[in-house]
Amino acid sequence: MLSVEATLEDGQLKLLARAAQPVDQVVADAAPAGLKVWVEHQDGLVAVARVLERARAEAGRAARGPVALMLSAPDLPGEVELALPGAWPVSPQVKGALRSLSSVLEVEEL
Repeated sequence: MLSVEATLEDGQLKLLARAAQPVDQVVADAAPAGLKVWVEHQDGLVAVARVLERARAEAGRAARGPVALMLSAPDLPGEVELALPGAWPVSPQVKGALRSLSSVLEVEEL
C-alpha cells in the first residue's frame, strides 16, 4: 500500500511516494474479522488447534477475532458449531494455513 503526494506540474500529474506498507500488514491492522472453519471429521480438530496455537504464539499485534469450528460427521445429529473462547489471529496467512489442512473443507470470514 502506498501513500502518495499528488501534484500537477506543467499540466502533468506527478506522484511522490511518501510511505509504503505491505498489503498483508494493512489488512491485518484493519478491523478484526473472524473465521468459520468447516472440519471434515473430529480427527482434523487436532491439526486445526495446532495451526491456531502456532499463529497465536507468532501473531504479535496482528488482528484477532472470533473463530468458530463447524463439524459434520456421520455420528453427529447434524452440523455442530463450536465457538472457540477468546480472540484468535485471523490474518490471511492463518486463513491460508487452515485451508491447506486436508481435514478442512472450507474457511470463511465472518
